[in-house]
Amino acid sequence: MKKILLSIGIVASLFASDKLLTKKELNEVLKSSFIYPKLKKDIKKAKELLENCLPISSIEAKSIGLVDKILKNGKSVIFTSGHIGNWEMLVVGVASQIVPGVGVAEKLKNPYLNKILFESRERFRIGVIPMKGALRKLVYSIRKGVPVFIIMDQAVNPGRGTEKDFFGFPAIHTETPQYLSKKYDLFIVPTFIKQQDNGKYLIEFEKPFKADEVQDCLHYEIDILEKRIIENTEQWLWCHKRWKNHKDFYK
Repeated sequence: MKKILLSIGIVASLFASDKLLTKKELNEVLKSSFIYPKLKKDIKKAKELLENCLPISSIEAKSIGLVDKILKNGKSVIFTSGHIGNWEMLVVGVASQIVPGVGVAEKLKNPYLNKILFESRERFRIGVIPMKGALRKLVYSIRKGVPVFIIMDQAVNPGRGTEKDFFGFPAIHTETPQYLSKKYDLFIVPTFIKQQDNGKYLIEFEKPFKADEVQDCLHYEIDILEKRIIENTEQWLWCHKRWKNHKDFYK
């Protein structure tokens, strides 16, 4: 309960104070993220997909040509995203309609929900790489030409990432996509999904780029992520302790 109350306070302070959200929009964020827990709703959708109650056609992809073009060279691609829309539906949509791949994931504490997610990923040819020792296994996949999925809004422990502001507050970010892009000359494709009013999901791709093509690649990616969250604020996983390394932030 304390974690939820703190997260609600963060939503209000981050957005209401900067007038990025109206009071009505703020209420919608609180309702979708906390009153009806978003994570459970997302996993329910994955279960429906697994049991054929939800057709794969409920996931649409826009601007597929951007990805098809770079996949033709036979090399791996780094898909990055955040916990917006429904991350599980995103990787399923990309794997089933464009190309299968592997994603870094941590086991959920709830064994029932964890079983649903892992069975869904397995069915749609999504390899799962545990957090521990992930870099070595990502490199192994990349060398085989397998695309990889990496979440950019995970809380990263000190010493394992770089600190940069996220919505005006210091947060530690992973630099794995940037490192892999430079070392193996790979494209990074920021990829996002949102639930539409008709109940279907829409996958959208940002313009692919390589880490050495942009100045301050990590800042560039953070800007993209923030923009997407602002566009779909009520669909982001707000209850995640994204700023846990910020001193006194959750006290």
